[in-house]
Amino acid sequence: MPTKGKDKEKLNKKPLDFILCIVIFLLLALGIVMVLSASAPSSLSKFR
Repeated sequence: MPTKGKDKEKLNKKPLDFILCIVIFLLLALGIVMVLSASAPSSLSKFR
C-alpha cells in the first residue's frame, strides 16, 4: 500500500508539455484574431 502514495506524487510532478501549450496559445490567438477581424467591419459601419 505505501507505493500508491509514491505513484500519486509521481503523477503530480510530470513536466508541462510546452509544445502542446504553444499550440493551444497559437490557436487561441488565431481564434481571437478571426473573431475581431470578422466583427470589425460591421462595427465600423454601425458606429461611424
